[in-house]
Amino acid sequence: MRYAINDKNEKIEVSFSGEVAVCEICKVNVKGRKGEQRIKHWYHHEAKRIDCDDWHEPISEWHLTWQNLFPAKNREVTIMKDGISHRADILLDNGLVIEVQNSPLKLMEVRKRERFYGRNNLIWILNGDTLAKNSMLKKDVLVFRFMLSISIPKSLGPVREYDFKELLEEIENDYEIERLKSGETLFELINENTLTFKFTDDQIKNFSLIQAQYKYYIACAYEKLYGQQMLERFRKQIVIEYGSMRETVIELNLVKKYWKKFIDEMEFPVFIDHLEGVEESELYYYSENKTISKEKFMDHYLKYT
Repeated sequence: MRYAINDKNEKIEVSFSGEVAVCEICKVNVKGRKGEQRIKHWYHHEAKRIDCDDWHEPISEWHLTWQNLFPAKNREVTIMKDGISHRADILLDNGLVIEVQNSPLKLMEVRKRERFYGRNNLIWILNGDTLAKNSMLKKDVLVFRFMLSISIPKSLGPVREYDFKELLEEIENDYEIERLKSGETLFELINENTLTFKFTDDQIKNFSLIQAQYKYYIACAYEKLYGQQMLERFRKQIVIEYGSMRETVIELNLVKKYWKKFIDEMEFPVFIDHLEGVEESELYYYSENKTISKEKFMDHYLKYT
């Protein structure tokens, strides 16, 4: 462990080998170890055990690098819950725990930690060098040059039960609309009532025909929900447009090799450091399949220290 309590009740690191302090959890004396070959740490010499916290793991330089980004008061903090104590790698002032994980875990241990810290109170930072060795994040650059947009009215006065969100779900489930999402198509919902489909090449040669066809499909979805009432008025308010545009999108694809399977079972947000294909200045946000700069990550979480 990195910290112990001295006779002034201060949280201290090891200053020299043989230094004596007290473990914050079990209250027994611990001794300091410090040398050229190992990272300085406290050990339970009297109890003849490595640590009283069964979640402990050897301190690595990678651990220290992450902990040192936060104030000392937020590093290796003891949390007691239901009579059980554990040391969190980083505990922010708002109660969020950041677990910096360097070693493999059994799935049962993952579950225990996530239950202990509680939902919405934990994020994981994993060391890709040890837990995802030879895995790689590949970045494919796609240039979208054409866009088709389909808009429906948000309200239809005389039809009281009209719900454009419900109707959009029905429209998306239509087979012909669903086909638009295949291949290298980027699908988005914008302005709440507008579906957009972006293509890398010109997929619509006869727009007038496509426009008539899709208005028919959408009208059928409307009729399924609301019958014939105001159907013609609704049909006239459907807006379908197609045109050229240019948008470059980087698509991320994770190739897993020597990947620790317990990562896929983690229910809380997972960030991976040192993953091949990711810049040194970035983290891979595995839970959302995107990269984030370490600077932005720290700016966000340092607010809570």
